[in-house]
Amino acid sequence: MQKRTRLIIDVGMTLLLPLLMAYSLIGEMFHEIVGTLIFILFIIHHVLNRKWSASLFKGKYSAGRIFRTVVNVLLFVFMILQPVSGILMSKHLYTFIPALPISAQARGVHMLLAYWGYVLMCIHAGTHLTALMAKLGKKKQTMKVPVYILLAGISVYGCGAFIKRGFPGYMTGSTMFAFFDYSEPLVFFILDYLAVMILFMEVGCLVIRILNKVDEAQKKKRRIEK
Repeated sequence: MQKRTRLIIDVGMTLLLPLLMAYSLIGEMFHEIVGTLIFILFIIHHVLNRKWSASLFKGKYSAGRIFRTVVNVLLFVFMILQPVSGILMSKHLYTFIPALPISAQARGVHMLLAYWGYVLMCIHAGTHLTALMAKLGKKKQTMKVPVYILLAGISVYGCGAFIKRGFPGYMTGSTMFAFFDYSEPLVFFILDYLAVMILFMEVGCLVIRILNKVDEAQKKKRRIEK
């Protein structure tokens, strides 16, 4: 039951994330509602996965575990600071909170955290897809090549969408305001962000697969040396 609940929460956050990035296209009020909902799901996610936090200082750290831990810790920090900076700019849900001296700087910080957080969350999700991809490769050999071709095509498109949607500027802080084409249908925006999501999920999955092979090679080498 808990495993199914975790899956529902994770899928919920994943589906809501591109919608959250639409900001002006969905309206400020709805943006704040979606952001609050994602943050609540994020907290529940961590409560359900509290065993991971409890094991941080236990056991040995392989290359794969180090990568996962770095991504998870950075994502946790970003996902805490992002809603805080958003609340400081709130014009609807959190107007009861008095303005602070740093409220003027909150927009730039929120922008930076939003795009880095998006990429890190996608990479984080990708690090948990290695087992699923391995099962797909074993059970559905006839589907393996078509699926890989499809993912490769989406990744290429995702690279283009990454540039088109201004991620480099937002993530380096050189672009301080989000630009939206209000004549563009929302579905096209969402599709581009889904492509970017899949791209970085694949990046996370690929990095973990490579690091797992490195770990296996090191274990094999140690066994031989013994």
